[in-house]
Amino acid sequence: MTNKILLSTLVASSLLLSTGAIAADATGTANFNLVYPLTVTETTAMEFGDVSIAANASCAVDFAGATTGSACVAGGATSAAGAFTVSGANGLVNVSVSGADTSIPGVEFTPSVANASETIAGNTASINVAGNLAITAANATAGTHALSYTLSVTY
Repeated sequence: MTNKILLSTLVASSLLLSTGAIAADATGTANFNLVYPLTVTETTAMEFGDVSIAANASCAVDFAGATTGSACVAGGATSAAGAFTVSGANGLVNVSVSGADTSIPGVEFTPSVANASETIAGNTASINVAGNLAITAANATAGTHALSYTLSVTY
């Protein structure tokens, strides 16, 4: 009887430990596209020229660099849109601008881009940035000022 118990235990153990399971392997594929890193360089600073300190007035620079608005004054520096060169892989990139700046009391600056996407061809693209200066208080400080903004470009 002991031999039967030992034999049945041995048989049961060998069935549990057997490696007769069905198995299969498959090879997966990992695809990718190496692209050049994006570089963004400001080639022309945005310039409004002379702007009058007049409450509730504004001066805007369009994408071609022309100014319009009741606060724009003829003379001073030549107006210009902000201009950037983007280098990278050919194709579409997403474009956004941020940094509406209110660091100068009485002045609100809002930049803008014409399109949310641009096409890089020949590994470069040019992007112009327009902007608007809103003079919100007649007590804004006279003098030369510089405001900043950020142009973001992503694949």
